[in-house]
Amino acid sequence: MQAKPSLVVKILRPFQLKSLNYNLIFNGMKNALTLLLTIFVGCSFAQDIHFSQYWAAPVAMNPAYTGKFNGLFRATFNYRNQWFTIPTMNSGSPYQTFQASIDGNVLPTSLGNNRLGIGGMFFNDKAGNGALQTNTGMLSIAYHQSVSQYGRSHLSFGIQAGVVNKRINFQDLIFETQLDKYGWNPSLPNGEQYGGKSILYPDVTIGAAFTSRPKDRFAFNFGYSLHHVASPRESFIGDQNNRLARRHVVQGGCEITVGYQDQWTISPVFLFMMQSFAQMYNLGVGVNYQTANENIGVYGGAFYRVKDAAVLNLGVDVYNARIGISYDMNHSDLRGASKAQGAVELAIVYIFKKQNDPYIQYPSYCPKF
Repeated sequence: MQAKPSLVVKILRPFQLKSLNYNLIFNGMKNALTLLLTIFVGCSFAQDIHFSQYWAAPVAMNPAYTGKFNGLFRATFNYRNQWFTIPTMNSGSPYQTFQASIDGNVLPTSLGNNRLGIGGMFFNDKAGNGALQTNTGMLSIAYHQSVSQYGRSHLSFGIQAGVVNKRINFQDLIFETQLDKYGWNPSLPNGEQYGGKSILYPDVTIGAAFTSRPKDRFAFNFGYSLHHVASPRESFIGDQNNRLARRHVVQGGCEITVGYQDQWTISPVFLFMMQSFAQMYNLGVGVNYQTANENIGVYGGAFYRVKDAAVLNLGVDVYNARIGISYDMNHSDLRGASKAQGAVELAIVYIFKKQNDPYIQYPSYCPKF
C-alpha cells in the first residue's frame, strides 16, 4: 500500500489522548511511532501475512499441496494474535489474522498412484488497530504425479487464483487535526480527502513440490511457490504505478523415525520467503511422539525466525484432528514496545476419513511439518 505523506504520517496512531498531559502525549507518540514505522515498512514493501505454524496452512503456503494428504478432505483453521502488548485505542491487538481452507482429492480411484486435488482458502487480516483490513478468497487446483513404482514419491504442480479486498476504516484512526487542548476530539474534521473507498483486485499464485518416502523410516519434501504472479496494482489513492511485489517461498524438511516401535519422529524444517526488500529465514526442529494408542499423539518444536523471534510450539494429534498452539518471543527492534512478546497462534487441521491410501502399495507421504 502506498499513501500520501500526510496520510502515512497520521494513519494508525493507536492512542486516545484524554487530556493534554505532555508526558502521556510524548510516551504515547513514541510508542505509536514505533508501531507506525513497523506498519509503514510492511505496507511500503507490501509484505504479506505469515504464520509461525505454516505447516498447518499448506494451501496458503503453496497451492501444490492442495489435496496432498491421506483422506477424503482436509479443513484447516489458523488464528494469529500479534503484538498484543502494544496498547491500542480499542484495546485490541494491532495485528489479528484468521485463515481457513478446505481441500480434497478428486477421482481417488481413477488415477492410480497419481492424484488431483482441489480446494479453497479464505483469510481476514486486521492491521494497525483494525484500521486496515484485508479479505482474500482463493481457489486452487493441484496435480500430483507419481514418479516411483509404488507411489512413494510425487511431483506436484498447483495454481491458485482469487480476489483480494482491502479497506481503511476511518473511524479507527486518529489525526493531528482532531487534537485540541483537551486531547482527541473525534467531532473535528480529519483534514483528509480520502473517502474510505476499498480496493479490489485479482491475484494468482503458482507452486511446485516434491515429496518422497524412499525408506520406511525416512521421508523428505521441498517446495517452491510464487505469490502475486501478475504483481497486481494496489493503491488507495489511484497510483497506477504502485504494484504489489511478488513473494517467493521456498520450504523443505525431512522426517526421521526413531525409537522403540517407531514412536518418535524428528523433523528438521526450513522456510525462506522474499518479497521486495524483505526477507525471512525460519529454521527449526519438530518432534512427534506416537502413544500406545494409535489415535493419539503429541508433538512440539522449537523454531527461529532470524532477527525477529524464537517460536515454541506444542500440540496433540487426536484421531483425525491435529491441534497446535505456538508462542513467538520477539527480539526485533520492536521488542521495547512489544516487551519481547510477539504472537500467539492457534492452528487446527482436520482430515475427514483419514487413512492410508488403499490404492497404492505404500501410504503416500504427506509432510506434517
